[in-house]
Amino acid sequence: MEKFGNNCGGREFVDGFDFEANKKLNGEIADLRAQGYEVRVGEKNDPAYDNPEKIEKVYSYLERGGRELREVRNRFIRSNMGRAAVAVVSKIPFISKLAGRWNKELDDFLETYRDELLYGEKETNSQPWHKQRGSASTFLSIGPAFSLAVIEGGKLAFPGRYPTMSGPVGESLFDEKIDGVPLRYMMIEAEVANHDKTQQEAARAVDERINNVREFIKAPVTPKFAEVIKYCMDSLGIRERGDLVKKITIDHILDIDMQNENRSIDDMLVMSFGCGTGLPTLQMLKELKEETGQAPTAILIDQDPLALAAAQNLAKKMGLENNVEIHCHRLFSKFGRPLGLKKVLKGRQVDVMEDSGLREYLPDMVHKN
Repeated sequence: MEKFGNNCGGREFVDGFDFEANKKLNGEIADLRAQGYEVRVGEKNDPAYDNPEKIEKVYSYLERGGRELREVRNRFIRSNMGRAAVAVVSKIPFISKLAGRWNKELDDFLETYRDELLYGEKETNSQPWHKQRGSASTFLSIGPAFSLAVIEGGKLAFPGRYPTMSGPVGESLFDEKIDGVPLRYMMIEAEVANHDKTQQEAARAVDERINNVREFIKAPVTPKFAEVIKYCMDSLGIRERGDLVKKITIDHILDIDMQNENRSIDDMLVMSFGCGTGLPTLQMLKELKEETGQAPTAILIDQDPLALAAAQNLAKKMGLENNVEIHCHRLFSKFGRPLGLKKVLKGRQVDVMEDSGLREYLPDMVHKN
């Protein structure tokens, strides 16, 4: 936890609709302050805060669906207690494979109910988005949520800058190459390296993912889905986190520029480790360029070639292709050892390093231990 200055005298508190989460988070804040850290609660800048009743409505909707899904899950587990117990000892190598099969079977069983309670046609009608779960593609809807066009009954219900769920990314994504290598080939190699699959298994997984992304790119945004990605707690946190990282980075770069006459912003270097689609970093570069006429070089590192292709695609659309370096590397070993950066940096000094998206990639071993 970084030690931020606190201009509220320690009296501010986190408030929201989830009482238990509020209580836990405020307890963590109090504990950190007791250890001598100065903790600042972020300002509420997201446009969603202008409609607290919609935040409450979406929270209640998701909480109800989540509660019903938990009940279904518990019933399934109770009817398969012996096999469910395997997951408890899943650290043992042989047992871990059995646990993986059990977890997949449980997930597949719940999928029908997820569709019924949330993603199906009678609810948010957002299966193409749901199929992106676990990938950075979901952020392409969440980040620009208030700029997405909304379609109801085949007609435009709300005008927006972007016509589909994928926001600023379209079919040109699949024309991108990473280090001169076609995207599909890079994705297959990443599946083999990161998930221990054979070439055939990896090719099948990649083709399925590409088809899902094409569906995502074409999928319209329904009114219910628009409400969820605008006003759910996760979306608020993701957008606010991105804005905060952007603001801190810009302030720091401008501060370096002001204090050092021998350095220009163009000569500075920032790095995003576990960058995903890189949207917040690219927005930071664009804002700096518009404000000062200069922008640093951004090193974008991720292990997902598709996310990096999206970042590269967005950089071109924003006129920033000369300000980014794309590096596709596995971020952690199976045992949680992070990537060494010497080959990427090549002796260069980084002015800003951000890893706000890194937690999405921590291996299971780290969480379990």
